[in-house]
Parts: sequence; C-alpha cells; structure tokens
Amino acid sequence: MADSEAPDTKAQPKGAQGAPPLPTVPTVGGFRLVAERIKGVNELSMRFAEISFLEMTADKDTLSVLNVESRDLRKDPALFSIIKFGPSRIEVTYTCLANNSPKKRRLEVLRHSLNMLTIADDCYEVDMKQIHQLLESAITDMAEYVSTDYEKLFSLYDSLKTDHAAIQKKARDMTESTSQLSKENYDLKNKNDELTLRLKNLETLSDPVLSLKIQEWLAEHKGEINISDFSRVFNVPETRVEQMLNKLVTEGYLEAKG
Repeated sequence: MADSEAPDTKAQPKGAQGAPPLPTVPTVGGFRLVAERIKGVNELSMRFAEISFLEMTADKDTLSVLNVESRDLRKDPALFSIIKFGPSRIEVTYTCLANNSPKKRRLEVLRHSLNMLTIADDCYEVDMKQIHQLLESAITDMAEYVSTDYEKLFSLYDSLKTDHAAIQKKARDMTESTSQLSKENYDLKNKNDELTLRLKNLETLSDPVLSLKIQEWLAEHKGEINISDFSRVFNVPETRVEQMLNKLVTEGYLEAKG
C-alpha cells in the first residue's frame, strides 16, 4: 500500500482570491451642486482669504479653492480636494488614497465642502433639495461604513469619555494644587530671604562692637592679636580687622609695638 501524502497548497492573503488589485495611485471622485452665484469672484475670494491652509486661483468667472491634506515624497499633492465656484454651479473634485475607504473619504470632503459653502452662504443661492440629497446619500454611506460593532465602540466611547472627564478633573485639581504650592514656595522663599538677611546682619559686627572685641582680645592675650584667629572666631573678614586695628592705633586707642 502506497503512503498517502498531503496535497501541496499555496498560501495567499485572506480575501485576495478573486479580488481586484489595490490601486497604487490615488483615485478621483467628485460631486456637484447647481447654484446661482449672486456675487463676484473677488467678493467670494475675500471670504476664504483668511483661511491659511487654502490655495486659490481665479480663472475668468470661476474661483478654484484647493485644500491639500497631504503630499508625497516629491512634495506633490497626494490627498487633496478642489472646489470650483462657478457662476451657475459648484464642482467638487477630490482624491482618495489606496488605503482609505472611498465612502469615508467622500464624507470627509462633503463636510469640508459644506463648511466652505457656509462661509460663502450669501454669495450663492442653492436649492436646499440638493443639500438634502447629498446629506441623505452621506447618511446612507455612513450606515454602510459603520461596522456591526458600533454598539461596542459607542460603549467604549462612553467609557473613555467618562475617564477623560475624570482625568480632566484630576488635571484641574493638580493645577490648583500646583498653583497653591507655587504660592507657598514663593512665600517660603521670601521668608527664607528675610531670615538670611537678618542672620547676616546678626553675624556682622558693627564698628563699635568690633572695636570692643579687639580690645577685649588684646586684654586676654597679653596685648597680642592673631588676625587670622580673630577673624575665624568672630566671622569677620581679615581685611576689616586690619582696618579697625589701624583705626584704633591712629585714633590713639592702641599703641603698636615695635
């Protein structure tokens, strides 16, 4: 009887069988709105001039507004959208990267476009039915885009939101505590500076006291004084001791020995 052998098999990525290859370059999508422009291109461009990340070009009676979201290694736009504000319609063209969901990308661009339309609301007359249709389509895409684990994600979101609120409270408490500690530290530093100054004043002998100490020292040491020893005992600089000795000799209180 011949030994049985397992048939040769070839591994392939899950879901790859029969699936079309992923595109290596961004795909392009778009949509349009029929709208009547009631103000000029210059007036329209002024509405977007203060938005720093937008780039604008005007071609006759059409204003094109570019929003670059990412660039490739050559610094060329990779993920971007262009909104063309024409006299009778608004056209939106956008790119979608290979690893992005087209439906999610469309939702992102739609949100951006509606925000732009809000800024230019008095420059156009738009049929609200078209906006309703776009939103209805977006909601449908959203329902398909959201996974069946939405409830789990929402529950996790609620939990994270609660944790975030608790962390924010702790951060506020820590900020208040830090402010209090900073104030107390400032007060302690001022107190320490004050005590240091008082101690320094106490440690520094006045001229009359220094003169008296020198005379007492001379009386106790048979009329001799070692300036270094005296300076160390009374914590007085040697130069000041010498100056006081000279003053006492000059004024006749002491007599220098030969």
